[in-house]
Amino acid sequence: MAMNENLPPNVIKQLVKELKNLNESPPEGVNVIVNDDDFSAIFADIDGPAGTPYENGIFRMKLLLSHDFPQSPPKGYFITKIFHPNIATNGEICVNTLKKD
Repeated sequence: MAMNENLPPNVIKQLVKELKNLNESPPEGVNVIVNDDDFSAIFADIDGPAGTPYENGIFRMKLLLSHDFPQSPPKGYFITKIFHPNIATNGEICVNTLKKD
């Protein structure tokens, strides 16, 4: 069974729209990877910015979408080990503005 069946049609529609925009105008240094069988988990490879300790690195991240996306932000995790004050040791992004109250 495809995981897309767990997402409401309005979420899939919004996601397809946003992925189309990303495909037409991709951010520099970001490669989005989508599994057509599971839209609830999206991966991205992010190039480390030049002039930073992350330069020349490629950092894979996973975004998990919920049934109420885009009203609730996706949960973000770095799969690649990274040292950063806003990244937990398990890769979870720890930024209060991304968390629900």
